[in-house]
Amino acid sequence: MTRLDIFQIILTILSLLGWSLAIYALLIYGEARPDRAVGYFLSKGVEVRFDWDPALTVKLEYIIWWCAGISLLNLLVNFYAKTTARIGFWFNIPLLFLVSLSAGLYIRYVV
Repeated sequence: MTRLDIFQIILTILSLLGWSLAIYALLIYGEARPDRAVGYFLSKGVEVRFDWDPALTVKLEYIIWWCAGISLLNLLVNFYAKTTARIGFWFNIPLLFLVSLSAGLYIRYVV
């Protein structure tokens, strides 16, 4: 196995792990965010949550920061592989890093 193949495998595993965490964070986000206060639900007497769920919000924040950390590690491996081997730059890695970083900062300082 050549060095290029090893870099490809490492980048693929880290990328799949990062995107899997991002999808899991979206599932947690759906449960942690406040419910939509629609007039129909309020008129029927259904309980509506107006605030973020504290336990799920903390879990969501940790998952997002792990996703950002894995993406940063993946970005560093991709940069090293680009400079030492003949490998192209993967564009999904910086995209996931920027999205998870901005989501983590939003959850940390706004919510």
